[in-house]
Amino acid sequence: MGEPIQLYGMDTESVGAKTARQFGYFNYWQGDVIAALNWIRINKNKNNIESVRTKFSSVTVRQIKPRELNSLPVPIKAKYSFGCRLMCQPANERTLIGTILPRGISGINAVRVIYFIDNEKLLAFSVIAFSVIGDFFIKVKGKSNVQSDDIGQLPLLDGGAVELAKLRVMRLVSLTEAYSELWKDFLDKRKSQENFDYRFKQEIALFSTKWSRNIAYRIDLERRQALVEIDVLVAIALTLTIDELIQVYSVQFSVMKTYEETDQYDTKGQRLPNTTRKDAGAKELREALKNHDGVSPVTASWPIDNGNQTVTKTFYPPFNHVDRIADYKTAYRVFSKRLGLNSNETGNAAS
Repeated sequence: MGEPIQLYGMDTESVGAKTARQFGYFNYWQGDVIAALNWIRINKNKNNIESVRTKFSSVTVRQIKPRELNSLPVPIKAKYSFGCRLMCQPANERTLIGTILPRGISGINAVRVIYFIDNEKLLAFSVIAFSVIGDFFIKVKGKSNVQSDDIGQLPLLDGGAVELAKLRVMRLVSLTEAYSELWKDFLDKRKSQENFDYRFKQEIALFSTKWSRNIAYRIDLERRQALVEIDVLVAIALTLTIDELIQVYSVQFSVMKTYEETDQYDTKGQRLPNTTRKDAGAKELREALKNHDGVSPVTASWPIDNGNQTVTKTFYPPFNHVDRIADYKTAYRVFSKRLGLNSNETGNAAS
């Protein structure tokens, strides 16, 4: 209508953005603009300014540059999302099985893919979904499939405990550079807030907004501990007592409890494969441990990929068991103190 239109939008070369559209941005819009645009389109965008002015003299628009390009619509696959397994079995170790998916990923019918307006809501959902408490909500329904209404009923939590849990979720999933933008967005928002709680700012100050391999939990024992802490932080956010958390775990997660009581970790945090979990390499390691002196490193090899490849691992004694209930109690006490809560001997906490 007399001046070139300025179009904005995300780069179509970005991950998941092949179908990204470009948008004009206006702060003033008067008259039948849609009719004018249709007329221009029908006339193949001929630059006949006088004809447009004569036919649509009452139409006025004013375009400006948007303040934040992030507010423009993007293709749904260009967003990070949460994917979880559709089929479930309440008698298994976990019922709600999922993780944060990189951009550009979609799922078939066997996977529920959940998209969110922004990354903060995605992380808030991931916190509850990673915890045994969120799993408990699905497990007690006794269903064989995780349906959309089940997902929709899970709460999006906030507060100090959730902030700490979000960091642990980020460090669990950010194993590859595919999560670099999510990590940067997560850190940028917190480091830019001057009034962000110092108790959490001290922890995030240890990390750069640029993704690197050392961000993620990569050792088996570290990843297990992060999940233990997420369980405790979700319990605190929901004002559950430590006794209630332990009851949820002990009654509804008997398979996980059996695995935890069997698991052993070496001095480097590696979990030893065991036959209770039916791990690959469990039989080979058991054979290697026969007549072992309990001091020397032990190495075992086993085939994978239908025998096309071989895995060889060395484990370093001493091998130690873990106690999830004891770890829950310790984490609950530590986080209650850190978050300024009062806890008594039975583990009850109040603001």
